[in-house]
Order: sequence, then C-alpha cells, then structure tokens
Amino acid sequence: MKIAFYLPNKDYSQIDCSHPDLGNPGIGGTEYMIISIPYYMEKLYHGTHEYVLFANCVDKLPQSIKALKVNGLNEVPKMVEKERIDLLVLKYSLDTMQSLLKGNVKLNVAFWTHNFIKRQELTKLAHEHRVKAIICVGNEQLQIYRDHKAYYKSVVLLNGYPIEAFKTNDLPHVKPFAERGPEVTYMGNLVSYKGFPLLARAWKSILKRIPDAQLNVIGGGALYNRNSRLGKWGLAEEEDEAAFMPYLLDENGKLLPSVKFWGIMGKEKNEVLNRTKVGVPNPGGVSETFCITALEMQLWGSVIATIRFGGFLDTVYSTGILYKNVNELADAVIAQLQRTDNDYPSVLNFMAHFSFESICRNWIKFFNALAKGEDISNLLKPAPSPHHQFEEMNRKLKAVLPFGHYLPTKMFYRSILLRIPLLKRYA
Repeated sequence: MKIAFYLPNKDYSQIDCSHPDLGNPGIGGTEYMIISIPYYMEKLYHGTHEYVLFANCVDKLPQSIKALKVNGLNEVPKMVEKERIDLLVLKYSLDTMQSLLKGNVKLNVAFWTHNFIKRQELTKLAHEHRVKAIICVGNEQLQIYRDHKAYYKSVVLLNGYPIEAFKTNDLPHVKPFAERGPEVTYMGNLVSYKGFPLLARAWKSILKRIPDAQLNVIGGGALYNRNSRLGKWGLAEEEDEAAFMPYLLDENGKLLPSVKFWGIMGKEKNEVLNRTKVGVPNPGGVSETFCITALEMQLWGSVIATIRFGGFLDTVYSTGILYKNVNELADAVIAQLQRTDNDYPSVLNFMAHFSFESICRNWIKFFNALAKGEDISNLLKPAPSPHHQFEEMNRKLKAVLPFGHYLPTKMFYRSILLRIPLLKRYA
C-alpha cells in the first residue's frame, strides 16, 4: 500500500526538521508527529508499505522520507492521483474535510484528529465513505464518543517520542530531582486556549508560599505561524498578551523578576527542562487530546501539575497532580514544589509505552488491516474506563435494539444539559 502524509509547513519552513529522532525542533506537536511517523515507519518497517510526505516546503525534512512539494491542500488530490496513493493521512479540521472532499474527488482518507471533534462533525465523518478511518491520539479522546457511530471507524494510535534516543543521548545528563531549585515551566503556544493565563493568574499566589520560585515560559504566540503579528511585549498577539501580562507585572508595570520568557526554542529548551522541578502543560486542558509536552517534561525529570482531563489521563504518570478545578492550580504547583522525589525510574518505565518503537507497532497493524480490506470496527480501541461506562452501555444498547442507532449519544445529552442554564436565563 502506498501511503501519503500531508504537512502544511510553509509557516515554519526555515526550521530544520530533518532529525525527528532528536526530538521536537521547535514546531507544533501535531506537525512534529506528521514528520515523525513516516520517518519511523520507513526506518522500522522499511519495505512493508511505501510512505510519501506531501509538504509545502521539502528542503528541511528527513532525507530518508520521499518528500514531494505541494503548494497547498488544493493540489493534494491531483498529487494523490499522480502518485497513485492508496491512503492519505492528514490532520483533521472541518475546513480541511469540506475543502478536500468537495465534489466527487476520488480519495481514501484517514483523518488524524489531534483535537476533539464536535458531535455533528463526527456524524459527517461516520457517513463519508471516502473517510476510511478516524485516528485518535489518546484513549480518552475515543472514550468520549464510544457510543457514536464514528467509534467503529476510529482507532487509537498514541502520539510518540524518541524515548530510546533520549536514553542514549540525554539520560546521562538528567539532573537529580533533589538538586533542582523551585523552578516551574510552562511550554507551549501563548494563546489563551492553551491555558497560560491561568498559570499567570496563579503565579503571585504561588510566590506568597514559595517566594524564591521561578517561572520559565517556553514558546510564544508565533509557534504555529512565524509571521504572526505580536503585541507590545513581543510575546503573543495583543489580545492574548492582555489575558496574561497584567498578572506578571509589578506595581511599576515591569515584568516580575521571577518570570523569564524564553521564546520559541528548539533543542536548547532541554537546558531549561533539565532544571525544572514542576511542569505545567496546558493547565486548562482545552483541546488537549494527548500532550507531547507532558512527555518531554517528565523525561527531563519534572513532576506535573495540570488538570484532570483528556490526554493528561494518558500521558501523566502517577507522580503528577491532576486537579479537577482550575482554582486548584496554585495549590497543586505549590505541593509539587515541596516534593523531594520524582520516582524517576518508574517514570522511565512508564515512558517506554510512548516510544516510537512501541507505537509504530500499532501503526503497522492499522495500515496492514486497511491494505487487506479488513473491518476495523474492533481494531485498536481501548477498553471502557470506569468513568465511561454509560457510553459503553449505550453503545451496546444501540447495537442490539431495533432502530437503536437512533438513540442519542452521551454527547447529545450533555449538550442539552449545557443549554439548560441558558434556557433558565431567557425564561
């Protein structure tokens, strides 16, 4: 089978992405995975299938991958036909689906869903015959809609990280937890939905309890688009800066001495992670289906403080604190700063689950099943977790009852409940 991945990389074409085995070079986690999976599939399963990477710019991609230039999504169908591609794998968005599948274009598509999808969009994916699979990056992501028809088209293929390369190159240099100062690190895009304003708002409360605490901020508002127009501080777009900067200024309007903005970093970020005691990835959890950042932070020895939601249930080891309410963020960070041990040997054992060598075994199962025309309705799906028993019961009920497929999903019931306060307001 000939498989193509699509990478829209025109906004960070100057970043050297030729060595994914060395970790994320300073691009978005989704984009890093789109490069890494074909790279590792070619490396680990060479000759089993043929892999191609369609990209806007091909100069700084791994040489071991066949990379072909396409200027945009509109050119992808013609390239698929020209290269006789059997399956196209690309990041899902509603705009992408509508643009790519308009008309009678002939494609077999696997949408890689790095974000949560609305119920109405899942229904469209379930009924679109050209969508052969929906790839979830975490177990929790699929659990949420296991009673939806799209479940049967879906598989879980965890995101990965070059764990083995880390053990060889970096593990000898990891600083013992007991030797770390009270440093807290956020790493990610400085847009409001990634939660940094929540940490900024909590920072002065943390300083009251831990006066010598330091906050490192890695990333910026231009993480996904190097051409973004930034606000007066040069950190994020003006609206996003306004959401966090007031909490990080002293009475004279100057940046608190305990806060350091590092900007977008490549491999040099490891120096900061290697002295970090507490990592705080996306403390609000919005859109977080996996969180590669949580893996990186824990590999470098941090303990995590973030919300109990989505991908964090998959990627945060038991040394982490996962709070239920964002109002608990400051207390969680303080508690983690007071820890004396990070149980690092057990963390490394946990991380092996996310090595590319491990996750690519499931990717090859997935590709082999599609190549053979096999039914994937029971392939690569997690067992129902304790807090998703309703979805599982509802799924089974819908499967056995006459016209059971007309029964609503839990997502539908939840949408009704969320509307009730609005109904009361206008009653």
